[in-house]
Amino acid sequence: MTKYVLPILSAMLLLVTFVVAWYDDVLFSRFWVLHLPIYPILLGWFIALLVASIVFIIKEKQYVNFISLGILLLLVLMVLLFPFRFAKARLESILFEKDRMKVVEMIMNDETTQGYGGNYNLPVGYRRLSSDGRQAYVYWNDGDEQVIGFWVFRGMLSGSVQVIYSTGGEELMRSRMGTHELSRIDKLKENWYYVEMDMDD
Repeated sequence: MTKYVLPILSAMLLLVTFVVAWYDDVLFSRFWVLHLPIYPILLGWFIALLVASIVFIIKEKQYVNFISLGILLLLVLMVLLFPFRFAKARLESILFEKDRMKVVEMIMNDETTQGYGGNYNLPVGYRRLSSDGRQAYVYWNDGDEQVIGFWVFRGMLSGSVQVIYSTGGEELMRSRMGTHELSRIDKLKENWYYVEMDMDD
């Protein structure tokens, strides 16, 4: 059984890394102090397993540790290639659709409190709808036209990502989002968009 320790630890690292990467934006937004050491710890775990696997293969002739190397390679490919943020946003667009529409209706009817700078505070029970756990952002809310965003990643000045409800699609977003440069727009479903943005220079 002991000869399978490194493959088992490698599989555990793969699973832990996936979970951390999946919830990375939530961890950063809500627990940023605790977020800081996570990746150095995972990197140290990766290096230790990589070195140990190579040593056991070369010196101890324990070729079962090629499994460990394969898992570690899969981990690297996953981190480099898998679109965690977009995949999570797409899944949440399905899971949270009804609740997000409820919040949109609350904002339209002025049933939730307005925070600073266009942000609206999410009521208790709806805070999971935004990665920061607190607010939705209202770019436009006038009559039949709304542009309302739910944070996926809330950058400090640039690099923000939101799932945005726009009654007028891309055209309304581009005309109502002011100083924001929309660097990527993916339609998730009718009136809902995955949007990456930066501040204009």
